[in-house]
Amino acid sequence: MKRFYALALTLALGMSVIPTAAQAGWKLIPADASVKIGTMAVTPGTDWNQASARPGKQGVTWTHDGFALNRFDLFAAVPGGATVYADKDKKRNPMPRFESTMMLLELGDLFERVFRAKEQAVEFTRDSEEPAKLSGHSAMQMRYRYITPDSPLHRQGVVRMAVVEGRLYILNFTGPSLHYFDDGVSEAIAIMDSAKF
Repeated sequence: MKRFYALALTLALGMSVIPTAAQAGWKLIPADASVKIGTMAVTPGTDWNQASARPGKQGVTWTHDGFALNRFDLFAAVPGGATVYADKDKKRNPMPRFESTMMLLELGDLFERVFRAKEQAVEFTRDSEEPAKLSGHSAMQMRYRYITPDSPLHRQGVVRMAVVEGRLYILNFTGPSLHYFDDGVSEAIAIMDSAKF
């Protein structure tokens, strides 16, 4: 009987150190609920997982299956002079800064420089750039492909960007070209369409 209690106590103590989702740094983003990200609100059609680590001061990151398979970065009201993504290596690979006077046509170049610095992309190809809307404001949507030095997978992305009252809004979805990007891109675009600010 003493062995049973000792085993039960050992299991109970062992189970108490297994991290829960909240302890691991994740938050469930429920489907069909309006979610505030700074000054912006979006409504996802399915559940997402939000990482507690932020990609930048004004952003959050969501995923369905893990960052290597699908990643959705959402940034609201990035001010002039700030970086979009956090600066990881200021000396060797400084993150470009957004300037509040930038025009829509300049956002594609800014995003490419920012994304190359963040991902250390060895290849970045713009597939299309076209006018779009973000919360009723003039925006630019760009589709692109890239390769990182730590993965042989070809990846794709779609980003929608707008400058409103001198602040930058960016919604960026990425995933491997093999299945995951195509599987999630329509939902990501629907979330971009739902943005309100």
